[in-house]
Amino acid sequence: MATPPEPTESPQPTAAGAGPADPAPAEPSGSPAASLRPSTGDTHPPLPVVLLDEDFVAVSKPSGLLVHRDEHHPSAAAALQTVRDQLGRHLYPFHRLDRATSGLLLFGFSRAAAAALQESLAAADAHKDYLALLRWPGSNRELPDTWLCDRPLHDEKDVAREARTEFTLLERFSHCALVRCRLFTGRYHQIRRHANHSGRHVLGDTTHGKGRINAAFRSRYGLTRLFLHLEHIRMRHPRSGEPLELCDPLPAELALVLARLRAEPPQIGAVDSGPGESP
Repeated sequence: MATPPEPTESPQPTAAGAGPADPAPAEPSGSPAASLRPSTGDTHPPLPVVLLDEDFVAVSKPSGLLVHRDEHHPSAAAALQTVRDQLGRHLYPFHRLDRATSGLLLFGFSRAAAAALQESLAAADAHKDYLALLRWPGSNRELPDTWLCDRPLHDEKDVAREARTEFTLLERFSHCALVRCRLFTGRYHQIRRHANHSGRHVLGDTTHGKGRINAAFRSRYGLTRLFLHLEHIRMRHPRSGEPLELCDPLPAELALVLARLRAEPPQIGAVDSGPGESP
């Protein structure tokens, strides 16, 4: 057992249409994601390995790195090619992380392993926990410190899909809060969309957030990326059935943002719109 997150924003089984890969599904787990031929596009330094198992590998993906190349980024650096090259093995993807999201990313070494991992991650007792820095208290001041958002989310075909995210306050600051986000489904940008719907958007989110607040946090605290990180996965090992826990601590750039926030004295009656802004 190794005890070191939006599915991606949600590691849900992409073969079943879940995960933030709804609009652009990951390659099916039944085929190798990449051959062992040397990459011809951009490359990336080797990724930290969280767990190397006989059936799969778990790595730490940085923000800004694609999980795999697509038609829009045919030669961009990607985790799939990077990990394949550093391990010298075929990889079978079965979940994704958004490009802007960092954290745990798993690849199977065979079709059977990928299918078993999909099943383990989809089980009712599996947990996928992300850390996010949210605007706080946000525009909906009646929300408690722990709340469930179950607003259906539309996919790329405008079909409403079931979606459930649980948010739990971990640490509160003057204008924001560190929150654990637990996914029960995996839809495209699920955490980011549910947080925005709750009036507490993820800071650094240039798609669903607020530009002025993001700019204020970038200037004051050095937050230059999306503050969303897949920190913890709990599931059963696909071969033994034993509990398996994986953990990927916050990367240095996000830990530094928290350190700067903690260094500030608490402000009485702090506003929710952002540092230096009016309510």
